[in-house]
Amino acid sequence: MNAKVRVLLVDDEESFAVNLSRLLQNRNFEVVTAFDGFQALEAVRSADAFDVAVLDVQMPGMDGTATLKAIKKQSPQTEVIMLTGHATLKSGIQAIRDGAFDYLMKPCDIEDLTTKIREAYDVETIRRHPVLWPRNKVAEIICCAFERLDPDARLAEALEVFKPENGTRTAETAYILDNQDRLLGFITRRDLMEAARETGPEFSLTWNALRENPHWLPPKRLRDVMHTRLFHCRPDERLSDVAHQMISKRFRTMPVVDQGKVVGVVRLQDIFLHLEHEIE
Repeated sequence: MNAKVRVLLVDDEESFAVNLSRLLQNRNFEVVTAFDGFQALEAVRSADAFDVAVLDVQMPGMDGTATLKAIKKQSPQTEVIMLTGHATLKSGIQAIRDGAFDYLMKPCDIEDLTTKIREAYDVETIRRHPVLWPRNKVAEIICCAFERLDPDARLAEALEVFKPENGTRTAETAYILDNQDRLLGFITRRDLMEAARETGPEFSLTWNALRENPHWLPPKRLRDVMHTRLFHCRPDERLSDVAHQMISKRFRTMPVVDQGKVVGVVRLQDIFLHLEHEIE
């Protein structure tokens, strides 16, 4: 990425905001911090347009929801990512409806947040307010385009799964299936990062650096590091029920299993976009 992405970081926990700002600056982002909604709006008014705003939901005075609406009114081209330590289905849906690009749960891994900021920057004209129609069942929003990983594959082979889809969206979890498409386990980008740190370079490791240096990964197989405590949903389940499960377990994606076989995945962001009714 040649031009620096301009990020507005808003959080009333000053130590958290300052530390996160430093981490983002180390990853070549240009960051301005604000410690409440009023400071955020002043920054939007007085500075050149921000590409992305990362916004805490719960703040005193002007909360995240009100700040989101005000930012989108003043600067519609700025994509907003909401951060919260107290996620609910209702607040997630409302944030998307109010114009948020995505709604992430704290604590959020810095590499995950970095990827999400870049996706928000890249989306620009791809999606702002899509035409949606009511969808209530998992089967109606299944994403079938996911890659199957073999349990005996080397860790380096999983790197290719975590690549942007159509240049805009990056997989967050990869699923390991047997030769009959039955779910065996899953692995995340964080798992690969931790594996690389065991035998990799002594300096600070980033996801992009690992992608370019797969030899940093130990010669282990996926079955050696995959998570085997499995959660999945069925095509006939209600989106609201699945969303509650995903929020409580802090999952961004969940595999969909029909008659014992994985038929696709469902993403929390898509549920927020498509769910018609707000449910407590």
